[in-house]
Amino acid sequence: MVLLLACVSCVSCVSCTGRKKSPSDPGPIVVLHTKVTGLSGLTQDGEGAFWAIGEDGDYLLRIDSATFAIDQYPVVGCPPKTDLEALAWMGDGRFVLGTETPEAGRTQDALLYGKVRGDRFVVGSDDACDYGLWDLTASDNHGIEGLCHVDGVLIVATELIDHQRGRRWAPVAMLDLKTQTWTAHRVGMTSESGKLAALSCRVIDDTIVALAVERHFGVSRLLRFDVPTGSKSAWIEPRVVADLSRLIKPLPNFEGLVWGDDGSAVLLTDNQYHGVVREPSRLYFIPASALQ
Repeated sequence: MVLLLACVSCVSCVSCTGRKKSPSDPGPIVVLHTKVTGLSGLTQDGEGAFWAIGEDGDYLLRIDSATFAIDQYPVVGCPPKTDLEALAWMGDGRFVLGTETPEAGRTQDALLYGKVRGDRFVVGSDDACDYGLWDLTASDNHGIEGLCHVDGVLIVATELIDHQRGRRWAPVAMLDLKTQTWTAHRVGMTSESGKLAALSCRVIDDTIVALAVERHFGVSRLLRFDVPTGSKSAWIEPRVVADLSRLIKPLPNFEGLVWGDDGSAVLLTDNQYHGVVREPSRLYFIPASALQ
């Protein structure tokens, strides 16, 4: 069993006990000192700072990547009874948020656009992710769980499951912001119960490549897959690059992800379940060497 290092306020330490780390070991853990609970969504801005959103819609957090000091921005203009579940940086203080609501049988969930204005985060315009693209409806509190923004394109990952071709698929959409054109894809799930819970993207050799968290109770995996551009829908087969349930004990609930240019990953824990908070939120730093 490989145990993660319980290091606070560090991003690169050999070991808290002096043990030499192997290339497959995960990295340190950083405890986030904030009273904002239920963090669900992580992104990184152009200066390297991390940003996280509380699912209750109260605060957007800026997390300094060197000191892990936290600045809180109250959220203004979020629709009532809306949980904020995903976050992507769009540049110049602008972000897009993925949402869900407790209404069962709904045909869409909102994407909310907002900007940091002074000491507040103000939500303005919105788009809607239409689940009719996959002939699906959403159950209560299952909606948009992952977002990333690259080159004027949004990739939207949902927590829904589509049963097709004898297996389970996660609906993933591409939104071209210039043309407002949606393209519906499906990503194959690699477990019998997992759903997509977080998403991060990079452009590699002119291809949009995604890293995603597939998780459920006892299931936590990092999946890598290419996202086709254009208007043609695709059935996408991912590759498991890390089984986090084998690396991390006990296994937390990961609902935020940043994939760095160096191939490393940063995972954010959601510390709230059914309104109960049991531990602080944490960042887990996974080196590129731990990803296959």
